[in-house]
Amino acid sequence: MFKGIFQRVLYFLDSVRAFFFKILPGIGKFFSAALLAGLFCIPMSIQSVDLYDAEAAVQYIFPFSLPLTDVLFLENGILKYVFFLIYFIPFTALFTLISIFIREKLAKPLYITTFISLTIYLVLSIICLILEANCPTWFVLVPWYTYAIFGGAVVAHVAMSIYTLVYLRVSKPEYKDYKVLKENDQKKSKVSIKTKFFASVIGTLAVVLTTFMILILNGYKKMITEAVSDVGRTQAEQTAAVYESAEGKYEKIVNYFEQQKKTNAIAASPYERIDIIISSKNEQIFIENLGPESELPAFDVFAYTTARASKVDESEKKLTDEQAHDFLRRYQNGSFRKSPVYDKANRTCKYIYPVTLSRKAGHRLVGFSIVTYRQDVLMKQYFQTKVFVFTFSLIFLYVSILFVIFMADVIVNPLIYLRANVRKTSAGISEMLSGSAKIVPEEIVYDDSIKTRDEIKDLSVEIDNMFSLIKGIVPYISFSTLQHAEKDTKRSTISRDICFLFTDIRGFTSICEGMPPKKVVDILNHYLDIETEIILNNGGDIDKFVGDEMMAFFSGPKKEYNACKAAMEIRQAMREQQELASEDGSTFISIGIGINSGKVVFGSVGSRTRKDFTSIGDTVNLAARLESANKAYGSKSIITENVYSKLKDSFICRELDFITVKGKTEPVRIYEILQTTVRGTEKLYDIKELFEKGLSFYRKQKWDESEKFFKACAQKYNDMPSIVFLDRIFHFKNNPPAKDWDGVFKMDVK
Repeated sequence: MFKGIFQRVLYFLDSVRAFFFKILPGIGKFFSAALLAGLFCIPMSIQSVDLYDAEAAVQYIFPFSLPLTDVLFLENGILKYVFFLIYFIPFTALFTLISIFIREKLAKPLYITTFISLTIYLVLSIICLILEANCPTWFVLVPWYTYAIFGGAVVAHVAMSIYTLVYLRVSKPEYKDYKVLKENDQKKSKVSIKTKFFASVIGTLAVVLTTFMILILNGYKKMITEAVSDVGRTQAEQTAAVYESAEGKYEKIVNYFEQQKKTNAIAASPYERIDIIISSKNEQIFIENLGPESELPAFDVFAYTTARASKVDESEKKLTDEQAHDFLRRYQNGSFRKSPVYDKANRTCKYIYPVTLSRKAGHRLVGFSIVTYRQDVLMKQYFQTKVFVFTFSLIFLYVSILFVIFMADVIVNPLIYLRANVRKTSAGISEMLSGSAKIVPEEIVYDDSIKTRDEIKDLSVEIDNMFSLIKGIVPYISFSTLQHAEKDTKRSTISRDICFLFTDIRGFTSICEGMPPKKVVDILNHYLDIETEIILNNGGDIDKFVGDEMMAFFSGPKKEYNACKAAMEIRQAMREQQELASEDGSTFISIGIGINSGKVVFGSVGSRTRKDFTSIGDTVNLAARLESANKAYGSKSIITENVYSKLKDSFICRELDFITVKGKTEPVRIYEILQTTVRGTEKLYDIKELFEKGLSFYRKQKWDESEKFFKACAQKYNDMPSIVFLDRIFHFKNNPPAKDWDGVFKMDVK
């Protein structure tokens, strides 16, 4: 019961999970549509700040009414059409909602439309910023949620841009091989070529862009400051001159101030007001006689102004003694011509010139004419230019970063993929040389995946040609030479315990007599290929080919077992070839095998210009002699006692003889491999028993008893070694051996 309840609970949870994952994409699309709708409805900017009315209400710019906001394109009529792109955002939101109910895959179109919508929103927001931001206060008045939405759109746009670049990179089929090789790369470089390329280009671009901004902005600021300063200074001088020429008469001065009001109303950078502040005391103070320590009268009369006097702060209607001395000092040293007086508290700039009346004794100081500019008004054009330059530079830098990343992939990725392709091929060759993989020339394949048409493609083609050359050379070089080619040949000669296997095709010269050379080579290659494959499959390696003879070796703890197993498989393959040859009437062959194990000298042998890695020693020579000994005994596979002792009952073997080979005096006991114990038959065990009994009596010189067993073995199984020993017995019966005869047979042929 509990088990059934538990299964129902699991089924319910699985259904809930399936339902959750089924509706999850729909929920995500719904929220995406809601966010896009929010972008369309929430204020994206504000209109320019009224620089003359600090209490003016903030005018918001909504995306849905953007094309109808005339203020934005009074002087930019073309933007009227650009702003209509904002209506692509609600289209994308609607498309996102519709995609929830459509089963077809719309991921890519939906991704593209969302990316376009974000781009449109950001571009139009930046256009509003450039057109409307006219002073630092503008940035303070922009609502926080507008910054939050704009920042979120920027983050989303950056994320989608990077995802697009990554998608373009990983979608290439070559990237998978590169990724695998990179993960397996043990020697990872600290800084990749792509990082160097990116850092160098973006670094250079950032330096150039920063220098450009500094030079442009500083130059433009200096130009604006000098131009406005010239106007302000000239205005102050003109006002003082008018006062002097009018001798302070009210009517003429008032007419001048009224005219200035009209002119200022249409000025590009209008001043806030022009003031004349004079002293209430009619003292005869001449400007030529004044010095830093001179006592000045109080300038406390706000005589004339272009503004409403009631709206002017009382602190600005008179001058302190310190201000008067400062103004006079600036006039006397000429600094008033270079820069205005900056009032940090009121954010104003004042251009000041002394008001005098010409007298015989000199110019009598009456007061000062003051032209006041709001700093925001004065620097409006510079500020807007600065906003444009900074914004354009950031956009340019952002686009440049994406473009450089893309170009880094276009330019550098072929090099990276080229390295990956070379590494993949060279890794395969390294595995072959290290012995962890078979040396198969067909496995040396270079994948020329470079699609560009430049020097990188040319290099890839040359590398392909190089590997093709290596692939063609490998079959003609011994495997041991290949495996030790990278080692120091002076230190590569060592002593190793190796098992050697020699094979030879019986009567190959006679078989091929009269055949065309090409057919001879084809037959030889066919059989050697069969033998080679069997040896390699059993962990062996080919040392060399000498005509129809092959020399192979095995190493490791199971070298003797592997060598004998290979020998049995070669014999089985030859029997199958003989059956095929008998069916089609072609020539068939037989093979003799000799196996020995022991210490050899293994190393580089040859001249300075042509070397080979091979083995030298009695172990090798004896294995070669045993292969030839098969001819004398009519056997197939002969091994030494050293090999026989390592087989551990894995093979059925019979002792064949006790012999000395040519060139040696010390006798060796030899055995013939009949078959593996797994595939052993009663026939093989009977052959072994009959032959070894006959051999035992043979060594005791009991010729009749020995002849009995050898004859039985020969008659029952047509056993060639038994026939050989019957011939020997016949010889010894007629020519008895010496008294000290120990049963050793001396072979005089190789």
